[in-house]
Amino acid sequence: MDYARSFAHSDTVMDFVKRPDVILRMVTAFILMLIFSCVLDKGYDAAGICHYHKNQGACNFTVGIAVIAFFVALGFIAITYFWDEITNTVTRKYIVFGDLAFHSFWSFLYFIDFCFTADMWRKTDKSVISGFAKSNLQFTIIMAFVCVFLMAAIAYQAFKRMQDMQNSESGLTGYGETGGYSGGFPPHTESAGGMYQSPYSS
Repeated sequence: MDYARSFAHSDTVMDFVKRPDVILRMVTAFILMLIFSCVLDKGYDAAGICHYHKNQGACNFTVGIAVIAFFVALGFIAITYFWDEITNTVTRKYIVFGDLAFHSFWSFLYFIDFCFTADMWRKTDKSVISGFAKSNLQFTIIMAFVCVFLMAAIAYQAFKRMQDMQNSESGLTGYGETGGYSGGFPPHTESAGGMYQSPYSS
């Protein structure tokens, strides 16, 4: 076994997980996991009825969007890690556009989820719910509100990456360490007689 290569790869992984954009995605994935875990664990009574004012849609919607967003978050973390191996410019642009579209839409969905579950919780008879279940359900409402901003932050990052890719001549920036505009126009040149010479002239 090549231990030197193994240690080098370990260092690369550690550098990767310390990146701000990756930290944001990992924190979001962790919160999403907590949301659907809390609802699945304490969101239903013994008969399988949702505690949110006995509205099954409140529990099902919360779990559904959290599970989908969780696996999408894991997928984008993997894509970010292997980004340098994706050399096709069109594929990269589709990925960044998908990142922007998904997280923008999911930010809107979590705003709806927050309003919906908060309203259902306001109408719920809390005297029949255990203290631990109350804490779980209140936690999911708060985290739904937090996810509105987390999803919006990820969407904003994707929007900035898309701008960088459109401004880049190569279009190969995005999820790498550097995403800024690296291209530039050829410098103006002058002929020996002082006359301006176009950089695009033959």
